[in-house]
Amino acid sequence: MKKSVQIILLFTVCLLVTFSSSLQVQANQDKSAEVDKYITMLNSASLKTRVDAAKYITRSGLTDSRLFNFVEEKLLSGYNIDTMNSDHIDEMSWMCKALASSGSTNYTPTLEKIIETTKSSKLKKYAQQSLSLLPEYAKKNQMMNDKTNHDPNLSPEVNKYINMLQSDIITLKRDAAKAIYRGDFAEKPLFDTVRDELLKEYKNTSMNDRNHIDALAWMCKALASSGMVEYRQTLTEVIEKSSSMKLQKYAKQSLKALQ
Repeated sequence: MKKSVQIILLFTVCLLVTFSSSLQVQANQDKSAEVDKYITMLNSASLKTRVDAAKYITRSGLTDSRLFNFVEEKLLSGYNIDTMNSDHIDEMSWMCKALASSGSTNYTPTLEKIIETTKSSKLKKYAQQSLSLLPEYAKKNQMMNDKTNHDPNLSPEVNKYINMLQSDIITLKRDAAKAIYRGDFAEKPLFDTVRDELLKEYKNTSMNDRNHIDALAWMCKALASSGMVEYRQTLTEVIEKSSSMKLQKYAKQSLKALQ
């Protein structure tokens, strides 16, 4: 009997390990597909598509060196070409931001080289700004990819947005709320997190804290995008108790969208 129990326990452990490994493989595959997508966009003949890719990368939380080595190559081969073309310089500036979003100091020499040798004052400005943001991006990436409270029943993307919403960085909260509003999500734990953060944060806002109010306004819109009428109560509370007229305005709009 004792041996049978041991066999059952061993079998259960093996199943759990296999399931966990399968989830990790799936997460890695999802990220690999995302990296491939951005590399394809960066290779596009369309300047707008390339700039859009750089913008998406800055908000992605990705740390894959395959992607950022590719961004680095694009930068080094193009930053001192056509420096009188404002559109090209704009693209190179976004590439600097994308490179910084890796959060890796491996790319510090590249940004320093651009600062020292670029012929464009605008590009120099954004390269300096990007270099200064490396530590902040490193912290953001760590939060976005934290597996401490990872829910195996949710996709890596949804887990990432929950991490962002629960972080102490208001811009991460805002970016998550924007992505949820613009996306196509139906996961209730995700919207419950939006609700919980909104209820916690609206009481702590100052009418002069524009970034904070903006993030909460996007949370209201994200709740409305759920289509779940149970969140009317949350939006009603924000309308009645928030000291921010702007936040009240967006909560009213969001409540209307749920009716």
